[in-house]
Amino acid sequence: MSFGYFKNKIIEGDFPEGSIIMIAGEPGTGKTILVSSIAHEEIKEGKKVLFVSFNETKQDFFKYTKKLGFELENENFRYMDLFTAGRDVVDTQLSFIFSEIEKFNPNIIVIDSITAILSVLAKENIRTFLHTSLGRFVKKKGATAFIIAEKPIGSEEFGYGVEEFVVDGLIILRYLKHDEHYRRILEVPKMRGLKIKKPQYEYTITDKGIFFFDIPELNRIGEASFERVSTGIKELDELVGGGFYRGSITVFIGNTGTGKTTFGLHFTYNNALNGKKALFITFEESEENILRAMRNYGMDYSAVKENMIIKDMIPEAYSPVTFFARIYDLIESFKPEVLFIDSFSSLNEHMEEVELSKMVRYIQLTVKRLGITLCTTLNLEGNLRKIPQTGLSTLSDNIVLLWYELENDSVHRKLLILKSRSTDHSRKIHSYEITDDGIRIIG
Repeated sequence: MSFGYFKNKIIEGDFPEGSIIMIAGEPGTGKTILVSSIAHEEIKEGKKVLFVSFNETKQDFFKYTKKLGFELENENFRYMDLFTAGRDVVDTQLSFIFSEIEKFNPNIIVIDSITAILSVLAKENIRTFLHTSLGRFVKKKGATAFIIAEKPIGSEEFGYGVEEFVVDGLIILRYLKHDEHYRRILEVPKMRGLKIKKPQYEYTITDKGIFFFDIPELNRIGEASFERVSTGIKELDELVGGGFYRGSITVFIGNTGTGKTTFGLHFTYNNALNGKKALFITFEESEENILRAMRNYGMDYSAVKENMIIKDMIPEAYSPVTFFARIYDLIESFKPEVLFIDSFSSLNEHMEEVELSKMVRYIQLTVKRLGITLCTTLNLEGNLRKIPQTGLSTLSDNIVLLWYELENDSVHRKLLILKSRSTDHSRKIHSYEITDDGIRIIG
């Protein structure tokens, strides 16, 4: 979902040779990161890149791009840091740039930003510069030029009103306020010679560059696995035919106090104890509280810390796409075999229904593709007839209902395997207790 995704899914191919592509956007939308990502990918393919910057020094540029994982200090990459100070200086700088193009013969030319040059040109000369001067060099060399244009904050216009008609392609990066968050949107209104599937894509900026968020097509992932993964509780394993299938999704739905998080601790801890990598993500508790709960149940975290990661997150702190990018990054870097997310109800409070459905769908496709066994939770308000509608119940393979009944001034907890695909599971209501050792199913 990086620049490779952009080429393969958004424009479905390479940028046409001999074309000028404008990337326009407000400050903070990631324009330089996008072109740096392009440069990084093109260099890996053996192409030569000339990067002309009017914004930052060579030292600062390499320092920042290296943090993003872009290795640009290469014989095929040439960086020019220039400045503008009036028409005479610009003419000199342009001659210097065109001379460097002739000598270096690059496949990719980046100018960051073109606004610095255009600001000192008369409006009638802008079209001539883009179409004749720069365009001639680009077509002569069979290169592709990416020019960055600054868009004032809050303005729907950028540049001088002629650039977008002269260039061959236009990519617009927008920064929009949406409820508690800012959202970044990429638009491709124009790209000559290429068919664009969708007009808009949401993205975020991570410590690895740009991350695009889009629901992929549901392609056949392969044969369903018959391997069983333990629930972490021996009695529960028996109720679902020996454990959950690898790559399946299980939802524990229950009222507050039914032990949903404790079921997740059994699932992750015991699988980690048996050598599987386990990732525990909580939106409702701090990492310290989870560790304290483990100690109270006699679960020794030091025995599994190489195989188990506990990560606490605050849903309201991020936009939906940024939130998913963080989860995806954890999955990609740690490569867990079992994953517990507690709970989707917290996400439901901070996301619109459409956004949550996209999140659920994407997580489902991700764990299915990677063969990760996922367990998650939903909080139940009221009785069992009011199961929360998040899309999880439809997409899940297994649903475990948890509730309690008050009898003779005592709390009696109940469990029902409501759904377990392709499994001869128990259809009975079972009792369970939360003890000093965690969950104990007693009948």
